[in-house]
Amino acid sequence: MTPPPSYGQLQVVLDSALAEPFCEWLRETFSREPVSLAPPNHPSSVVDLYFDTLADAQAALRILPSAPFPLASSRAFLCDASRWTDFWRRHFRVTNVGKRLRTVPVWENPPPSDRIDILIDPGLSFGTGAHFTTRFCLEALEYSAEALRPAPASLLDAGTGSGILSIAALRLGFTDIDAFDYDPSCIEKSAENLALNSVPPDAIRFFHADVLSFRPARRYDVVCANILSSVLIEAASSLWSATARHLVVSGIRAYEGDAVSDVFCGRGAREILRDDDGEWCGLLFAR
Repeated sequence: MTPPPSYGQLQVVLDSALAEPFCEWLRETFSREPVSLAPPNHPSSVVDLYFDTLADAQAALRILPSAPFPLASSRAFLCDASRWTDFWRRHFRVTNVGKRLRTVPVWENPPPSDRIDILIDPGLSFGTGAHFTTRFCLEALEYSAEALRPAPASLLDAGTGSGILSIAALRLGFTDIDAFDYDPSCIEKSAENLALNSVPPDAIRFFHADVLSFRPARRYDVVCANILSSVLIEAASSLWSATARHLVVSGIRAYEGDAVSDVFCGRGAREILRDDDGEWCGLLFAR
């Protein structure tokens, strides 16, 4: 693993009661996953958000809202890559997913298993398999691979992040995969993760695009979008028009599941699977 020498880190301290809504604002604004830490029985939380450069973190610092999130403190600084790696080594472990898959951080040497290993170096990208939303998508892809016989051939991975879903789909038997993200660094990281898994570079077509402006030129057996509820709702028409058989969506707050489902069902989708962990939700639709 060869991380860059440093990342930009945005760090905010605020009332613990406001930490989760503030994290949601960060996700919707920057499409990055914040890290929220609160000491036991302490009234304040520390929220960190990581960027490719210090300049990016400083730009984010300048647009932090003063309301409705009064901040006790906020700063942007350089985070040495070794600290970032140490963070992931503490929080990202070998994880069994579904019946057949296993996500493995590149620095781990897991015991032998009959499961399909997906090696991941997360970098700044979404997607390690540890978060509920990614895990739901992996399980839904596994479900689709079994339910759609003969095995589904094509996948569109909208908002690919680390590339984990596309790599898993390839291992599950999908042979025709397009994957995109609006963040160029995600495309680079996805290509690196492809190499980690000894997959030929042309096995998955990674490209840069914004889901809100992307207009698919074809239909795919399965479309997967692990984004955010507001984006899923706005992009519902194009995501559903790209779907030939199954549509997997996640990145949804549990209380928003009905609203997202209503939008897709209003376009003719049929909800066949829903799961949540009390905080996050995932949905699987069929034609």
